[in-house]
Amino acid sequence: MRRGTFSLRARYVFPVERPPIEDGVVAIDGGRVAWVGPASERQADLDLGDVAVIPGLVNAHTHLELSGLPDDAGRNPRAVENEVAWLSKVMAHRRSVAPESYREAVDRNLAASIAAGTTTVADITTAGLSWDAIAKAPTRAVVFAEVVGLKRHRGLQTNDAAWRWLGSINPEAQVAANARPGLSPHAPYSTAGWLYHNAASSRLPLTTHLAEMPEELQLLETRDGPLRRFLEDLGAWDDEWEPIGSRPSEYIRKGDLRDADWLIAHGTYIDPQDFWQLRPEASTNGHRVAVAFCPRTNARFGHDAHPYRALLERGAIVCLGTDSLASSPSLSVLDEMRFLHARDGSLSGELLLTMATLFGAWALRAETTAGSLRPGKSADLAVVPLPDRDEQDPYLLLLESEEPVAATMFEGDFVTGPWRGV
Repeated sequence: MRRGTFSLRARYVFPVERPPIEDGVVAIDGGRVAWVGPASERQADLDLGDVAVIPGLVNAHTHLELSGLPDDAGRNPRAVENEVAWLSKVMAHRRSVAPESYREAVDRNLAASIAAGTTTVADITTAGLSWDAIAKAPTRAVVFAEVVGLKRHRGLQTNDAAWRWLGSINPEAQVAANARPGLSPHAPYSTAGWLYHNAASSRLPLTTHLAEMPEELQLLETRDGPLRRFLEDLGAWDDEWEPIGSRPSEYIRKGDLRDADWLIAHGTYIDPQDFWQLRPEASTNGHRVAVAFCPRTNARFGHDAHPYRALLERGAIVCLGTDSLASSPSLSVLDEMRFLHARDGSLSGELLLTMATLFGAWALRAETTAGSLRPGKSADLAVVPLPDRDEQDPYLLLLESEEPVAATMFEGDFVTGPWRGV
């Protein structure tokens, strides 16, 4: 397909950068979008039927190497769980499984993500573990090698492993894989300040878990609380540790830390006084800051209402992620959209879809290639069956339905679904 010109017809096409098109057509040439418009203006080669065509979804925060926890099978999905207790379970589980299981999880979870319409992913992984699978997959990505450790010897171990992986990737491999490497200082409560500064000096894209839970704020302010006891139980606490600052925002905006692209995972407890610092125009030298919000993970831990609306109103970029199967029931960004819509019906479908596509692409510096259906961009898209009813607001057909993604296209080729190989 990629070598020729062809066109797809759907009940609705959602380009993102323009209003939805009823009875729409997307024309594709050489793996790129060539034209988008109504069927009355262009004949289609393939009629997909009663479906929506949307841009390929962007998962702005995930951990593909993590699987579901053993006791999650019988868990009440509405039950609230303490996040520090959950971290203890995650660490115990990680220590009980063979290292090879992580690669198997990456393969399985990456395939599930693509089948769920994801064509761009921000993955946090151990020393680049997910890179090989992502490099071979029909997706574009930023792969963040995690660095962690309050104690210096642990920090040196993870930092050295991450940089050995970075040194093994040549620029040609990055282009061929549609992927870029990055670094992820895990979180203020688990990662020494020198690792943050070292990551910032790399000039690579960076991501970190920030302002994720109230216990994190307590640790930064008092060096005490449940997170300290959790770290002591792990043997990971360092009595000499001093935080970069008492406010989470200082971990990305203090000194040389401002001179990097930062993708903030969660950001639930960022001080409202710091929201202005997350606007694109507040960054220096064109550096980007965005917040990746994971609605179902936020709900699992009963956190305060996420400030996504206040952030958006102040001009910050908020995109969507799934986190991992250890905290979320699926790796579907569409499921995250629907969950958030059910929680907050006042959030427009237009904005929700933009958060799940173009905003995530912007955060990963992929907005010129992905994130919307616009001529010249890569033909990355997802096909979603629509319910048999009419709505004045067509976005509700996407959001108030349980129909999963039926097919995913990457660079003009259907890579999942019934039209694969057509």
